[in-house]
Amino acid sequence: MSSILYTCISNIKFIRLIFEKNSIIFSENQGWRSMTDKIYYQNPYQFEFEARIISVDDQGKRPAVVLDRTCFYPEGGGQPADHGQLNNVQVLDVQQKNGTIFHYMDKILPVGPIKGRVDSIRRLDYMQQHTGQHVLSQSLLLSGGFHTVSVHFGEIYTAIETDAKSIPEEKLLEVESLANQVVASNVPVTIQWVDPDEVEKYHIRRPPPDVKKVRIVQVGDFDASACGGLHVAHTGEIGLIKITGQEKIRGRSRIQVKIGTRAYADYREKSRIIQELSQNLTCGEDTMVKRVTDLDEQLREANRTIARLQAEVMSYEVQNLIGSSPVIKDILFIHKIFENADNKILKIFLDQALTATERVAMALNKQDHHVNWIAGDTVSRPFNLRRLINPLLPIIDARGGGSDHLMQGGGKNSAGIAEFLHQFKLRLEKELSEHE
Repeated sequence: MSSILYTCISNIKFIRLIFEKNSIIFSENQGWRSMTDKIYYQNPYQFEFEARIISVDDQGKRPAVVLDRTCFYPEGGGQPADHGQLNNVQVLDVQQKNGTIFHYMDKILPVGPIKGRVDSIRRLDYMQQHTGQHVLSQSLLLSGGFHTVSVHFGEIYTAIETDAKSIPEEKLLEVESLANQVVASNVPVTIQWVDPDEVEKYHIRRPPPDVKKVRIVQVGDFDASACGGLHVAHTGEIGLIKITGQEKIRGRSRIQVKIGTRAYADYREKSRIIQELSQNLTCGEDTMVKRVTDLDEQLREANRTIARLQAEVMSYEVQNLIGSSPVIKDILFIHKIFENADNKILKIFLDQALTATERVAMALNKQDHHVNWIAGDTVSRPFNLRRLINPLLPIIDARGGGSDHLMQGGGKNSAGIAEFLHQFKLRLEKELSEHE
């Protein structure tokens, strides 16, 4: 009897050892699940902890470890994963798969005890973003009946896609004002784990997921939402909510928002830019817009003057070329090769060259090995400029496009310009001869 009892006890110890080594237990409700203790849910403000690596994995050449307890939040609910270190080795990502939390490492660590440290700045930033988004989503709903369709927590800004086609600017100001009133009220943010049949009494903003226990995040009496993310303890910790833009996506309005420390950093940067502009424009901030408007009009007038002068110069240039330009079957062929010129000059030259009928004109701009070109005609008889030019483009390693009477493009072989022009003249002469 004693030997049988000893054997049973030994087997139980062996089975228990296997279970502990693989860190899994059986639950009647959940089946097989990870034994990792989720410290981040118990205290989202805890950033350092001691734990034990209980298994090591190399998933597709991504070293990963599983801990018996962790402060690292795995990506989920729209909130990005925590970063940080385990024994001074970087944790690059944290994912939960089939109930097991994998910490993806810069390099693998062996089974055994570790000290972990979560990047607190990143964690607190996303806590601000997430709670701020809850406040803003409810503000959108209360102010204009705008429902949140999806949320993106980016590295630079948070984006909220709504079911509205567009939201007027004055309505966005109202939404922003309401959200910041909730922030300033510093109401508590509490967490409740409830059974699905208890959810109705919380009046949550969106239907909950199909789970055995629903985690509800309450922002005072202002908002309640089923959510698995991490949040600040009071709305005052959010700091500031500032809507910075709106865009259309999939036919719906998506607003961009800076929350918390991001909003303050954005304000500091914009203040710096305004101060620098004020100094450069030699005016006060209150007159800066008028100053920029005046300068813009002056620039437009200067550009108009430059364009007029360039047209006059090119007109003179064309007149000088007319006497030396070849006449092919009563068609005048005017062309010029520019070097390192502004490509806008090519079009101005062409316009001046084509002020009369029965002309073909071409301008080329040589810039190192590259060449830009434009060609057009005012030939009254049947004529197809594109048919002439397209076969010659390989000479200057070029591409081009346009119509039968106006083409332009660029090439990579400026050394072929002379041959390109020569072959064009030959094809032009042949084309005109065939239509005599």
